[in-house]
Amino acid sequence: MTSRTTALLTLAALGCRATTHRPYFTPLPMATTVQLELGIPEATRAVAEALAKDSVSFRKVQEGDGFLDSGWLDAKTLEPTRARPLGPGVVRVRAWVNPDREFWSEVVVEATYRPLDDPSRPERELEVSLPENHPLQRRIVTVLRSLVEQYGNAEALRALAPPQVPTRPDSSKRDSTRTRPDSLKKDSTRTRPDTIPAKPKPDTSRA
Repeated sequence: MTSRTTALLTLAALGCRATTHRPYFTPLPMATTVQLELGIPEATRAVAEALAKDSVSFRKVQEGDGFLDSGWLDAKTLEPTRARPLGPGVVRVRAWVNPDREFWSEVVVEATYRPLDDPSRPERELEVSLPENHPLQRRIVTVLRSLVEQYGNAEALRALAPPQVPTRPDSSKRDSTRTRPDSLKKDSTRTRPDTIPAKPKPDTSRA
């Protein structure tokens, strides 16, 4: 049996176990994913401790199931809140740790909020991922990068590198290399007007 098959069977067992503390749903597509050379309990504990050092504490830490859940947090303080989870001011972090190739685990971390309220829809369907430029998303990527540096590989680090955004030239600055239009240049070929008055010619009509 290959290591990949073993990993898939382990994942299926986690999902089918009656005592699992994992939710029924899967991470959102925009979640950040990395691979760590750790078993599921070790990787779960490492993620929980690393994020806790960065002020993101978890209400649920299930090392055996490979699942973390912060509950709803105040987006500014990252402290638990009882405020209504509506808008980007209240956020939530979850992490799934799945079996990968032998001796490795896949870590998937999502940060979400609810942009609207609709009692007719399941609560999970109301959650969306925080934008990539949100401070919490950036913190999560930074923490996962540090874990990959410890337990991952260089390819994973390159995958976490932020996209290079080309800078646009500042059009407000004058380009000193640009030449002025010909109409504004001084014509160096033109002669200056003679400012000395001409001497009167002698009167030749007189005898």
